Amino acid sequence: MKRICKYCGESISESEAFCPNCGAKNAGESGGPKKYRKPQTIEELKAFCADKGMPLEKMRFFIGENYRGARAFGIYQDTDGEFVVYKNKSDGSRAVRYKGPDEAYAVNEIYEKLRSEDSARRQAPVSRSAPIQKKSGHSILLKFFMMLCAAQIVVIFAVILLSGSKKPHRGYYAYNDHDYYYYSGDWYYYDDDILGWRYAYDVDPYLEENHPDYFLDDDYDAGYGVSNFEDSEYWYGSDYGSDTDDYDWGSSSDYDSWDSFDTDWDSDW
Repeated sequence: MKRICKYCGESISESEAFCPNCGAKNAGESGGPKKYRKPQTIEELKAFCADKGMPLEKMRFFIGENYRGARAFGIYQDTDGEFVVYKNKSDGSRAVRYKGPDEAYAVNEIYEKLRSEDSARRQAPVSRSAPIQKKSGHSILLKFFMMLCAAQIVVIFAVILLSGSKKPHRGYYAYNDHDYYYYSGDWYYYDDDILGWRYAYDVDPYLEENHPDYFLDDDYDAGYGVSNFEDSEYWYGSDYGSDTDDYDWGSSSDYDSWDSFDTDWDSDW
């Protein structure tokens, strides 16, 4: 059966995965993921997010704004003309992802982080955390408990910083009879039930601390018994330089229930 390519108008076979004329993905009659033009400027990114109905403030993304509050991703053009991509951590400190003259590169960095955050929430059956409900008559106890937890977190991160341990290297890891992949500041695990990769919300701290002992390689090897991570929906590092993206924005994301506390605000990115 023949159908019309939605991108160039040529007639193509239903069985062909890509249009032989323009190379676009054959979305089919069901209207699969649309190939959007990736934003190249801050203004284009603003318009893109508005078109997708993204509540950016709730999602903690500040496009074109040098936001100074805690827990925020953002991009803006500095007074010296350079573009800055940043992340404000939960303690208010800032990690600069990029600062330079290449606007398209800077926009791609924040765009891919936005996509990564959206994609991670698609895999989560429930939020990792929920707002604390205050109960009448227990406010003092609740505050004490929160302070105790905060103190424990500070101690944990202090130990990590003092240990001087380096971040994991991008690539494949084998630990405790499970396969992992570390990529762009996040861990992913191979799910044998679906024969595919999933976002790893909880990773054994022992793996985090001793990751060099379980590192396999940067490159894929069929002998690992897993699929190539670069074929998964999470791989986006090679997209820079391409002006299109077939990520299916908004089709399964529930922005109303977006919980910004799901983000790892204490990492650099």
